[in-house]
Amino acid sequence: MGLMTATMFALAGAGAVNSIMGGQAANKEAKYNASLLYEQAGMIENQKNLQTAQDERAIRFAMGRTVAATAKKGIEMSGSPMAIMIDTMTQMEMDKRITQYNYDMQKRGVIAQAEGVRRQGKQAQRAGVLGGLTSLFQSTMAIKSFKI
Repeated sequence: MGLMTATMFALAGAGAVNSIMGGQAANKEAKYNASLLYEQAGMIENQKNLQTAQDERAIRFAMGRTVAATAKKGIEMSGSPMAIMIDTMTQMEMDKRITQYNYDMQKRGVIAQAEGVRRQGKQAQRAGVLGGLTSLFQSTMAIKSFKI
């Protein structure tokens, strides 16, 4: 009975260790995947900043073109030319803000996804430990009730 009991304990211990190690590996992989998602969120922020700079440049270009066209005709910047310029600038600013908002929402979605991946990794690690301990406990109970 001594050798068989020792063998059963060793097998139970090996199963418990495998379960715990599997949970730790899943958590490590989840952390890595989450870090990739955080990196993606950073790239989205960079895209947003680049797009904002391009939008601001386009606004300045449109305003300059309006002023130049008005000056070319010898008209003062008041009345209709000014109204057109203000309307153009307002619309372009609204478009810029909408684009910024869309990038912010995309970034928040990726960050939420990263947080979910991290939580899943922690849960997998806990489940591995719990599974290992449960397996060890059940094996111990089975060995105690085993009679040769």
